[in-house]
Amino acid sequence: MKNTKFSLQTMTQSLKHYDSIHDQYSGTFIDRPIALILILMLLPCFLINIALALCTRRSIFSMQHKTDALSRTVTLHHFSFGIWVKTAVLFDIYSGKLSFCGIPLTHRLSPDIQFCVMNQIKCKAGLFSLYDLHLKTGLTIMSKEQLLEQQLNGNSVDYFVLIIKSFMSIVLYGRAITKLKKAKNLSLFGLRVKNTSMAEAVDWITQTPTDKTNIGFFVNVHSINLSISDPTFFNQLSNANALFADGSGMRLAAKKAGFLLNGNNNGTDMLPHLCKSCVKSNQSLYFFGAKPGIAEQASKALCKQYPGLNVAGTAHGYNKDNNAEQIIDSINNSGCDILLVAMGSPVQEQWLLEHRDKLHCKTALAVGGLFDFYSGDISRSPLWLREIGMEWVWRLLQEPRNKFNRYVVGNPIFLYRTFILGLVNTGEK
Repeated sequence: MKNTKFSLQTMTQSLKHYDSIHDQYSGTFIDRPIALILILMLLPCFLINIALALCTRRSIFSMQHKTDALSRTVTLHHFSFGIWVKTAVLFDIYSGKLSFCGIPLTHRLSPDIQFCVMNQIKCKAGLFSLYDLHLKTGLTIMSKEQLLEQQLNGNSVDYFVLIIKSFMSIVLYGRAITKLKKAKNLSLFGLRVKNTSMAEAVDWITQTPTDKTNIGFFVNVHSINLSISDPTFFNQLSNANALFADGSGMRLAAKKAGFLLNGNNNGTDMLPHLCKSCVKSNQSLYFFGAKPGIAEQASKALCKQYPGLNVAGTAHGYNKDNNAEQIIDSINNSGCDILLVAMGSPVQEQWLLEHRDKLHCKTALAVGGLFDFYSGDISRSPLWLREIGMEWVWRLLQEPRNKFNRYVVGNPIFLYRTFILGLVNTGEK
């Protein structure tokens, strides 16, 4: 049955005038065929598990009770003994008690949203959801309500694609993120990395009291590779006031160390949150870096997107060293609160550390190619690639020559250092 689009926000504003539609969540008709195929493929394992349970005089199945986002009790079946015990949940899907994709089992919605969803659309609890996918990859671009709304408004193709993306995320990041430890700061590759959510990172940028300029860097796979091969760059990263984990590579490294990263704090996803916070707190930004005209274009685009945003000034990054004093005077005279420097690693980090004592702004961040994205000079990767932690593929396709060493050579080296050499640290800091 065709899915009827709806808005959770609109419904919560007009609950008393709402007429139930009772539509079916699109795509669930493929649950039983897929479950049956997987059951047949895993049948040898199932038979072994059943035999082991009988031999040890145990029950074949154990039950796990969970509550979904709509406060409904959901029962999941697992094998009591054997290998891949959780695959018994395929029988729940085949019997129609559960969906592959549906209402999340990992959080609760507010009562008014629960009422709207249950009256708007027939949807079972699901093993996978857009919320769980974003949680696993650390994306922070939509609220859980927005994610559910987008998911339930999808068609059958979207449903099937969500299954594929969810399986890929399990392969890349594993499933049991709840077993990972949490800490405010992590020691990764010898660097003290802040383990913050996106909101906490923005709060650090905008609210941290300081007598002198706070410096923040984003560390990703490329940063780690550079820091290992170049001790000078390692020391530069170590001298920052805060390091934020950027990208799926850092998430994998933290997981290898037994810790869960609270968010993917990449600058590109952070900037909209930072702009909103600056508008609310009446703080100003200064854009320094990138090719001539790019910072100004990014500034105009963001001011249009976020009315009330104050960009105190812009300057391109193609300047000789003897212009540094002039640029610093421009930044200081602008009265900006937050400085964004986009000149690429390790140049931007070196520039900020060399001139931090001369800067008057509250916070300064090294943001790489951030202005290129928001000026429209370089397009951002499709959301589906970001959802599975593969944004780097899009960057490689856009700039194959410039990014070849960084991604085609650098990514395997990083994985080798992480999983084979075990260079990632395991301690909290």
